[in-house]
Amino acid sequence: KMSDNEEQRYDNFDAETYLTQFFSEIESYINLPAYVELFSRFQDASITMLDFGGGPGIIPLIASAPKVTRYIHADLARNNRTAVERWWKTAPGAFDWRENIRFYLKLEGKRGSKEEVAEREALMRNVLAGVVHCNIKDKRIVPLGYEGPYDVVSCLSCLDCVCKSTDELIDAINKMSPLVKNGGYFIMECSTVLEDYTPEQEQDPDAQYIVRTSVRYDPSTVKVAGFEYDGFFYEKGENLAKLLESCGYTDINVNDYIYENPEARYKDNISLVVGRKL
Repeated sequence: KMSDNEEQRYDNFDAETYLTQFFSEIESYINLPAYVELFSRFQDASITMLDFGGGPGIIPLIASAPKVTRYIHADLARNNRTAVERWWKTAPGAFDWRENIRFYLKLEGKRGSKEEVAEREALMRNVLAGVVHCNIKDKRIVPLGYEGPYDVVSCLSCLDCVCKSTDELIDAINKMSPLVKNGGYFIMECSTVLEDYTPEQEQDPDAQYIVRTSVRYDPSTVKVAGFEYDGFFYEKGENLAKLLESCGYTDINVNDYIYENPEARYKDNISLVVGRKL
């Protein structure tokens, strides 16, 4: 179980800085085509979806809105939930997602016109049915009334922040499994390879990154939008599909891509894994 002090530390996450840093340049968010493919599988607007550990971002909502009837956004940190609620309620100063929406609409083959963006954003607000607390370390990981099960559950760049071994990652996936309907989909995004600069390389713009590929927990502090994470767990990308299969999922697709965080001076090899629950 997470201590009260640890949860309070996450409550202070700087959501505004994170959104500005990571979502102002939407072209760099290169896993978006995987969402286009996933939601094209659904023929009509009839599914329910939970984004578990969604932070202050709503990219999965942009992608899924035309196909969902009920969408729940869940996160541990109070500031992250507040950021989503402010956008939902059109509060002054809320993050402006319109350029992100326009970019995604173009991936769908649309023009991304002002009218199309406004229509998608209105739909997103309409299908969003709740912004709630979640904690994978609690016995009840989502509040009563939000247990689903859902047609789609996403958990993006979340479990690698809290798990310290392969066994812990498997336990977390199994803990979330009851949230997913039989025949439904689980989407998991994890960091799989850490690449960072040595002090010498930092001075050399032409130097190559060092690649560390071993399955391990890296206890070194990683800073994201000013927030210091106490380490990440890095699983081999090819193992993630096997892990999902061992947890009762099939039809597994793995999409790999590189993401660079200039503030933290590292690159991540990210794996976006989609599996269907048996």
